[in-house]
Amino acid sequence: MVFSSVSFLVFFLPCLLVLYFMVPRRYRGARNFILLAFSLAFYACGGPKFLLLMLLSIAINYAGGLLAGPAHCPRGQSTAPPSGRQA
Repeated sequence: MVFSSVSFLVFFLPCLLVLYFMVPRRYRGARNFILLAFSLAFYACGGPKFLLLMLLSIAINYAGGLLAGPAHCPRGQSTAPPSGRQA
C-alpha cells in the first residue's frame, strides 16, 4: 500500500482519523497507541519483513531514549519546566 493508493485514501486514512479524534486529548497514551497500531498495520501491508524492521527500529529507539534520558538531567534537578519564579 502506498499513500496515494485508493485503499489508503478511502479506507485506511479515514479509519485512522476517526479513531484518533474520537479519543479525547487528555488520553495521549491511547492516541499514541492508535498511531502506533496503524503505523504497524501500514508497514505490514508492505510485507512482513518491513513489519519486523519497524518493530526492531522501535525497540532500538525506545531503548536508546531510556538510556539517554538520565544523561541529559543532572542529579538533583527535575525534568519539570521552571516555575517562572526567581529566588
